[in-house]
Amino acid sequence: MTSPSDWIPALTASLPALFRMGWDLGLHAAWRRRPRPESTLPPADDRAASLILCVHNDLEALRRIWPKWRGQRFPDGWEAQWIVVDDGSTDGTADWLQDRLQQEGDGLTVVHHAKQRPGKKEALGAGIAAARHDRLILTDADCLPGPDWAHSMVSRLGRPDAPPHVLLGFSLPDGGPAWPQFDALRVAWQYGSLAAAGAPYMGVGRNLAYRKSDWERIGGFDRHLDLASGDDDLFVQDASAMGLACWPVVASEAGAVCPTQPATSSVDAFRRKTRHLTTAPHYGRRPRWTLATDALLDPLVAAMAVAGAAGLVHIGSWIPLGAAGLALTVRSATLSSFARDLDHPGSTALRAFGLGPLRWALLGLATLSTFTSSPTWTQRAPTNRS
Repeated sequence: MTSPSDWIPALTASLPALFRMGWDLGLHAAWRRRPRPESTLPPADDRAASLILCVHNDLEALRRIWPKWRGQRFPDGWEAQWIVVDDGSTDGTADWLQDRLQQEGDGLTVVHHAKQRPGKKEALGAGIAAARHDRLILTDADCLPGPDWAHSMVSRLGRPDAPPHVLLGFSLPDGGPAWPQFDALRVAWQYGSLAAAGAPYMGVGRNLAYRKSDWERIGGFDRHLDLASGDDDLFVQDASAMGLACWPVVASEAGAVCPTQPATSSVDAFRRKTRHLTTAPHYGRRPRWTLATDALLDPLVAAMAVAGAAGLVHIGSWIPLGAAGLALTVRSATLSSFARDLDHPGSTALRAFGLGPLRWALLGLATLSTFTSSPTWTQRAPTNRS
């Protein structure tokens, strides 16, 4: 005959899954209650924006994005400045941009920056310095923005007397291998929901908007200028520490989205993931603990489920198994809801079951690869855009 204490191991083994569900449902609730900055009509002297694009040996991608980037639409009465920074390219980008400047120079500013450090922070700083307008909208050459994307973002920066804030847009892959798509959606859900909960820790440089005056007040990228990465995530943490609100912004129409070109292969996606992880040790204590806890929950849930399946929990072995299945169901539902909000296609529910464990395994492998390699890894330029 069993006593109530005999069930304690099974119930204890279910705690990681219960915590996982509570975590995901809490973020889902924060996302549903997120601030929703609306487009506002600013004063006449503030209806202007500078669009900034940095490139380094990305001529093919630059040619692809050019008609979409230069084709951004603004309402009557708005003034736009397109700034492209050639960050020491050696692939003919400088000559190509000179031709563009001669053929379509109206509103176009070309900045030639002599690349001295890996990463794009110095180039981006040079582009911001060249901006004539306070409202800034940033993207990368591997994106494919809709025609109303820039105005949709910068119009949500509010009036000049509004509380300062940074707008965190989203830029998900448009196709490509399945697990990088799932990983991008999972990361977007995480940083978007945490920002909605008042704990912003990153944005993506592919879709980011803020004011030049706020960038200068924060000190630009000076605090981490020696790092190749961090012009988006570390900048967002600096902005939050200075009291700026960091709000996630969801495109309200198809013309305002800014998807990115997908990784060419799973190997390419893994290399990108490894590069992105090099910034994590420079995060503040709070985001480090938050992300570490989130990352450890999944293997704990899986380990307890395996323990139940293997009979290591002698009474009630079905409980940790059922809890793990319920946790996966909750994860599937929250990600599916988020994907619908972003109008992101794909069977997210099935991907949460099939690709969640694969994503965690690859994340662990990428982390080990990053932190067991040369300590000067971040001082090298691992991609063209670096």
